[in-house]
Amino acid sequence: MGSAISSLLPTIDNIQQDDITIIAVVGQTGVGKSTFINTAAGKEILTIGHGLRPHTLKVQHVECSNPKHYGNRKVIFVDTPAFDAVSEEKLIEEKLKTWLKSISKKLRISGILYLHRITDGKLTDPPIIRLALLQELCKDSSRPFPNRVAFVTTMWGKLRSEDVGRQREEELQKHWDKVPRGGGGVSRIMRFEDSFDSAWSIVLALIEEGIS
Repeated sequence: MGSAISSLLPTIDNIQQDDITIIAVVGQTGVGKSTFINTAAGKEILTIGHGLRPHTLKVQHVECSNPKHYGNRKVIFVDTPAFDAVSEEKLIEEKLKTWLKSISKKLRISGILYLHRITDGKLTDPPIIRLALLQELCKDSSRPFPNRVAFVTTMWGKLRSEDVGRQREEELQKHWDKVPRGGGGVSRIMRFEDSFDSAWSIVLALIEEGIS
């Protein structure tokens, strides 16, 4: 893994917006949210689940600083509960709503990383529906909502061939273009290739360049 200074935060109550960039990492069970955060952090901080049930049932925060890629500024990755946990759906929804309400008084989300397995192909309805809730994360920021969402494909190493991956990227882009997002426009699809540099190239594109 690469070089970063990172730690698991029990709370972000004392964080000041000027000191930090906050990025929410979302997606269904098993898409690799914890893996992405651990890779960006440069070490294993979050436990990775390998079953069908979601391992993450609470909101967790990992603070990172990466002088090579991002100077002295810090990034907090927010590991969110999986969107498709039907048995815990109401509980997860309440946890997200409570968390959103708790941070909205002083903090705003700089961007959202929406993770999806490239091996899955099509998007499903539940995460699209829940994206409306995530719009609340970004509504007060200066950039329009679509420019703060990166659709990130994972699990490229499990594909039969690169051609299959490219075809699925095109299919996913068509589905993603139809997702309603405030402010108009669309966000492009990016690949996470299981490396420290790949993770941070996605992060920097999201928070410094915008996604278009």
